[in-house]
Amino acid sequence: MSNPLNSPLEVGMRVLMILVEAFPAHLDINRLVLLDHGLLHSADLDGPESLHPPIPVRVGELGMKRQHIEDGLHVMIRAGLAEMSAEDSGIEFWANEGSESFLKLLESDYAHALHDRAHWVVEELGTVDDARLRERMREVSSHWSEEFEVIQQESGNDI
Repeated sequence: MSNPLNSPLEVGMRVLMILVEAFPAHLDINRLVLLDHGLLHSADLDGPESLHPPIPVRVGELGMKRQHIEDGLHVMIRAGLAEMSAEDSGIEFWANEGSESFLKLLESDYAHALHDRAHWVVEELGTVDDARLRERMREVSSHWSEEFEVIQQESGNDI
């Protein structure tokens, strides 16, 4: 059985929520990677409670997230829910007219929580310049190695 977490469909839905909140803005893959991370780990950025637990190895998520985001975007584009074009600045993605209507069909508690976090992360980080966005993510990730060391020490597995 495949793991349902971070499947192309799940990641695509998260990214679509970000694109809808940012509409009509066009976002590149790098910004989507960082915004998706902020959506899942919003408490790390002094936002609402995180949707995913604060595991110490979450810094590793960023390394794999780009491919997951690309796979998710391909699903949303094939479904006709997101758009893509090559611009002078690179490849950009955006929500289309049907995206928001589709997302309104999702009624689970998790879907509502995703929507709330997507709204928060776009409001908080959607328009900051790339350098400031990377700086905010570095501020957060700099604490993760310390958290990992504490957990290792508590479990008796000193590094």
